[in-house]
Amino acid sequence: MRWKRGSRLKLVNEAEAPAPVQRIFDEVRRALGSPVVPKLYQAYAAFPAFLELHWDAFRPVMESRQFVLLGARLAAETYTRAHNYFAVRPMVARDAQRRAPGSLPVSQVLDYYQYLDPLLLLIAAAQMRALEAPIGQGPAKLDAAQHPDFPIAPRLLGDAEAPAKVHRIWEERAQMLSLAFVSDEHRALAAWPSFYEEYWSLLKELLQSPLYADCQSRIVESAWSLVRELPARIEIDIAQLLDAGMNDEELSSLVSTNEAFVQALSGLVLDVTFARIAFEGGTRSEPRRSHKAPAAGTRRKKASSPTRAA
Repeated sequence: MRWKRGSRLKLVNEAEAPAPVQRIFDEVRRALGSPVVPKLYQAYAAFPAFLELHWDAFRPVMESRQFVLLGARLAAETYTRAHNYFAVRPMVARDAQRRAPGSLPVSQVLDYYQYLDPLLLLIAAAQMRALEAPIGQGPAKLDAAQHPDFPIAPRLLGDAEAPAKVHRIWEERAQMLSLAFVSDEHRALAAWPSFYEEYWSLLKELLQSPLYADCQSRIVESAWSLVRELPARIEIDIAQLLDAGMNDEELSSLVSTNEAFVQALSGLVLDVTFARIAFEGGTRSEPRRSHKAPAAGTRRKKASSPTRAA
């Protein structure tokens, strides 16, 4: 599902969140090792009753090493799939080598999102499944999470400071993909305008091919499979949400928002992986004449993944 044309995504800003939501935001940042609250949770916070139930159920999982390892598996699969099936040319933009004082270099921005986005996709996918039936399993012991430390968030290019060519890219991408907002990932990469413009010119061609859609679909399928391995039983059904005070309209909006995040995050996982491969020299292969998707079960030699397991 994509964002409905003309619809606006409601997000709760960290600075404006009420105290109970602020508490959960703080715990989300600690659980993920993130210096900021991801958009997914800013959207969940628009439904406070839901957020409370969600966090009570998901907190033990997200604080576990098993959860971080599931995210690393999804990231590694995405990297291998993209490297094997996408013909990615190397980036030549020189501004990607520059780093503003107090900001992260491109390589660390990519590290951050390659770590974080697969975890967010698993959360959104698990939440969708949990509304239908209990998911996950209960091991004898939950190991404490060991994840990278990201004390500094990537610099996000704001609307006011973005040059015209970047705004054109954002508008083009929004129209192509029916998006309701500019993602943090694309705002972060746009901090290097020449790099971002070259990156978009390479990615745009692929976005219009069946190959990209097939890879994105397979990433979602992998997420559905992995959430069955979550290291705790999670159950958040419609009856619980109604008992917590949500009405039918809020429930419908929540379901639509969550479905849209699954779609958006699966695409962002691929986008960031594509940027990583291009930044590190591409696949050094000629583009395929046909964009026919690989048949199920087809295997090629695995590429090494930069994703580190916890």
